[in-house]
Amino acid sequence: MGSGRACGLCWALLVLLLLLVATAAYRLMGGAQTEVASDARAEIALSVTDRDLVLAEMRAFLASVQGITSAIADDDLVTVAGQARAVGLAAMGQVPMSLMQALPMEFKTMGRATHAGFDQLALDAEQLGDRDHTLRQMGEILSTCVACHATYRLTVAKDGGS
Repeated sequence: MGSGRACGLCWALLVLLLLLVATAAYRLMGGAQTEVASDARAEIALSVTDRDLVLAEMRAFLASVQGITSAIADDDLVTVAGQARAVGLAAMGQVPMSLMQALPMEFKTMGRATHAGFDQLALDAEQLGDRDHTLRQMGEILSTCVACHATYRLTVAKDGGS
């Protein structure tokens, strides 16, 4: 009879542990809620540091797009691959926990897809050497950028987001 109680206690602790892990995973991966901004986009309120990090990443995307476009015009697919790889998945680095929790899941999904798209573009540029294919891939990546910018707007949290 004593072992039955111990077994019940073990099960209760296991269920409690699983609930805690599930809650932590949801907070990390589920993302934050957004508010509708005056321009009808979803407003993502971030700390100054997190907002600066996201904007720096977007500027890196844009710089790579410019480099890729120039390299495509010169039919230089080696440079295309290098420019694309610079903003691929490896460029994501370590994302601060505060940022992971503050971003909505769809935003994170679009960001990861953009990084992965650049990796695929680099791989295809190296392996296929087809500038028309590369240009079509660039158009697909840019459509994700346009969709993201049409959907979201980054602001600084009212409390400074510290």
